[in-house]
Amino acid sequence: MSDIILRDATAADLADVLALNQAHRPHVGALTPAGLRQLHKRAIHFRLAEAAGTLVGFLIALDPSAEYGSPNFLWFKARYERFVYIDRVAVVAARRRHGLARRLYEDLERFAGERGFDLLTCEYNLRPPNADSARFHGCIGFAEVGRQDTEQGQKTVSLQIKTLRGSSDPIIPSAFPGGDFPPAAPSAKP
Repeated sequence: MSDIILRDATAADLADVLALNQAHRPHVGALTPAGLRQLHKRAIHFRLAEAAGTLVGFLIALDPSAEYGSPNFLWFKARYERFVYIDRVAVVAARRRHGLARRLYEDLERFAGERGFDLLTCEYNLRPPNADSARFHGCIGFAEVGRQDTEQGQKTVSLQIKTLRGSSDPIIPSAFPGGDFPPAAPSAKP
């Protein structure tokens, strides 16, 4: 991993990011070039991982002030005040299981903590299943706080949070009998 360099994305990087994103569908949502340009403008944190000048991974995150219509982002925005939402992360196949995603997440945690954010939030697919993402997020301290169907019922996602060090514990919606989650959780606003 010593050959990996993390850096901020530029407009010149977007074609490579788009290609890597599309190669990871359905575990990340599809993007158009225009949609990726908008994410680049709105992102609070858009980091690339490179090896020998070649893109090997990326992470895109937004804060609650972003104008973004993702139903998963909006779910968190309705419930929590100070969070960083991980919209998407992808790593090339040859670099998976070598700590690269963990390094991108640690980089984001430092960034978010320095800016006073309380939570990291994200989701991963339960349907179609993304078992690798479920294991990864469980290992690095994320916990499920809800579920929802997206893409006209084609996907079901697990909505996840991780409390950052030094933050007070958020109010976490718990599963109701039958596995259903409440339609709205109390806000975790300080």
